[in-house]
Parts: sequence; C-alpha cells; structure tokens
Amino acid sequence: MQNVAKHAPAANAAVKLTAREGWLGFEIVDDGQGFDASVAASGTGLQNMRDRLEALGGRLEVRTGPGGTTVTGSVPIESDPRP
Repeated sequence: MQNVAKHAPAANAAVKLTAREGWLGFEIVDDGQGFDASVAASGTGLQNMRDRLEALGGRLEVRTGPGGTTVTGSVPIESDPRP
C-alpha cells in the first residue's frame, strides 16, 4: 500500500487476503497509471517483497499496465504453528 500511495496516483486500491490448501495469499490491486516493470526492477521495494516471500518459500507476481497494477503473493502456512 505504501508503493500505491507513493507511486501510483490511484483513485482506488484494494487488498484481498486468502487462506487455502496450505497457503496464505494476498492481492493488491490499484487503478493507477501502472509503471514500466523494467525500470521498477532496479528499485528496492518490489525486490524486497519478493526476497522476503521467497525466503519463506513463497512467491510474488506483478502485473502492470495503463490502468493499474496487481501484485499477488503467497507463502506456505505451517501445519504445526509455534505457540
């Protein structure tokens, strides 16, 4: 959401959380201007998100273009959570 507020000039943004089949997922959607993904690859925000999710066995996907951006990610849920 920080990246949306800082970079997207979006009128609307939404966050959706899901949990199913051993995975916790999220989706962040905005109706901003989108961005050039090759330029954003040199920044740290999305790369930090990707690194953190991958360190937990998860994944991150970014789809962007005129009219908005969608960022989806997921991480495995531990079957035996620690107290």
